Amino acid sequence: MSIYSLVRPAVRKVAVKCLEEFFPTPAQQDSGVIFSHSNGTEPNKPYVTVNILNVEQQGHGSASSLTNTDEELSVNVSYEVMVQYSFFGSTAGDMAMHFNQRINNSPVVLEEAARNKLGFMRKSQLRRSPQKRDTQWIDSYNMDVTYSYIANTQQIVDVIEVAIMEDVLTGDVFTVPPGIVLP
Repeated sequence: MSIYSLVRPAVRKVAVKCLEEFFPTPAQQDSGVIFSHSNGTEPNKPYVTVNILNVEQQGHGSASSLTNTDEELSVNVSYEVMVQYSFFGSTAGDMAMHFNQRINNSPVVLEEAARNKLGFMRKSQLRRSPQKRDTQWIDSYNMDVTYSYIANTQQIVDVIEVAIMEDVLTGDVFTVPPGIVLP
């Protein structure tokens, strides 16, 4: 599974946890906390969009020096994930301020982030950006949040089972591990 596919539900779950008072049931969460640019109709009630702006690798990955019993090598790579959360509708200001307060202060929200392998790093200021819809304006706010994310991948590697060395001067043959019978 790609990093984007792993991060996408994780950042949404954090938003849902921040805004439980506004979207208490799973049905309300499904219709009220949505991904941006998904070609659906605009909800007629206040809602939040989640837009992953950037997934950027930080530094090099680190690989384990040993394989596990299945001959897999474990590789960990650090990423920074920048997400824009946008709040729309009559309660957009309240939702945005509630989110702003909870995203990096609430132990419950931070635990949800950790459960989804996200670490809160930083957030932007809350920005008001009213949107024109037909003939009227609706209230809207945006905030960018940057998370850390560690992706762990497994890769099967070939394993050397026996090494055979021959001393060209004496003709002696050595094996690692010792005691292997040569054909």
